[in-house]
Amino acid sequence: MKHRILVTAFLFFSLISAEMQGQEIQTIADETPQTHSGLYIGAQATTNGLGFNLNYIAGYRLTLKTGVESLKYNFNFPYEENDINYDASFQYKTGGIFLLADYFYAKSLYLSGGVVMNNFQPKFEGVAASEMTYGDITIPASKVGDFRFEVEPELKFSPYVAAGFRKFFGKTKMVSWNFETGLYYMGPPKLNIQTTGLLAPTSDPAHGHQQYLENQFSVYKYYPVVKFALGIRLI
Repeated sequence: MKHRILVTAFLFFSLISAEMQGQEIQTIADETPQTHSGLYIGAQATTNGLGFNLNYIAGYRLTLKTGVESLKYNFNFPYEENDINYDASFQYKTGGIFLLADYFYAKSLYLSGGVVMNNFQPKFEGVAASEMTYGDITIPASKVGDFRFEVEPELKFSPYVAAGFRKFFGKTKMVSWNFETGLYYMGPPKLNIQTTGLLAPTSDPAHGHQQYLENQFSVYKYYPVVKFALGIRLI
């Protein structure tokens, strides 16, 4: 009799334990990114500009992303060189269209890679605002001329690598939040110089000014990216 009671108790507790383990496994499964699969639309703020994104969470490991971002600003300031005053401006433009894939090596941590259609185009330009005095000779500002320096990346399509963190929040877990940091390779920047008037020799290839400046800027091959992004699930 005692043997039957012990066997019955053992089977009873075994069934309870199996049920509890099954519930625990189901709870863990419910918390994995697999349950968040779907299409998300959102926005991001990055060092490469502000923009919009479209993400497709394909499963536990993979997320595909595309979007566009842009950043522009102008800064006007007086500039003096060799006792000549210039009205100058600096125009900064960057951004691009990206196509990326995120690989999750942990629940919330991922590595990202892909390509960015690079729109990095800073510009520095100015025009003489004062006359030039050379001994007894005075040269009017209109004869001194103007200048324009334009920078473009060597690679229009730049490879991108990054590491990031993603978290879901909200009652229904339909909103995602990402933090990402990385860089893209744009190659040694190319410089275009245009000048007029007495400044014309600056852009003359025979003087080598453009080649010299390109060599100085050749170390700036990478563009750093810090990104904050939000997404809302569509389907």
